[in-house]
Amino acid sequence: MRKSIWKSVGISCAAMLAVASPAFAHDPKSEAANKKIVLDFYQALNAADATGTTKARIQGIAEKYLSPDYVQHAASLVDMPGPGTARDKLVRMFQGMPAMKPMPAPKTIAVMAEGDRVMMLTAREMPDPATGQLKQAYIFNMFRVRDNKLVEHWDVGTPTMPSPGAGTLTMPSPGAGAPPSQ
Repeated sequence: MRKSIWKSVGISCAAMLAVASPAFAHDPKSEAANKKIVLDFYQALNAADATGTTKARIQGIAEKYLSPDYVQHAASLVDMPGPGTARDKLVRMFQGMPAMKPMPAPKTIAVMAEGDRVMMLTAREMPDPATGQLKQAYIFNMFRVRDNKLVEHWDVGTPTMPSPGAGTLTMPSPGAGAPPSQ
């Protein structure tokens, strides 16, 4: 009998901790809104790319979707040169890119949200730097959303992909730039 009571208490405590833990707290409306912000951000970038207006539109896109205190964890973008915030540097990077031939937008394979984090998996046909042949490249992006703005970004992609106008972009290995554990 005594063992049964302690087992019940243990199960009840575990259930209360799970419900109280932010890692297990779900707010479907908030998570759907966070997913929409990420999807809208990518739609704005893809529309600018498709019309060749990225240089002119990136400042407005960044101001609309990226928090002024935006943090970039992507290894290939963390050490961008120049003064300013990570958002400023990202804007300068896009403004400094040479004009490119329009490419089809990446295909969205999955978008998932848990709390303030949104993960997006996309795929795009990219030329292999070694052969020039098109091959499928997959990219995982994760954002943290606060107050309807993107405040942090992590990504992992196919190990080596061509970077528009900049030779090759080497993506971080899995685990690099991983989000902090809670």
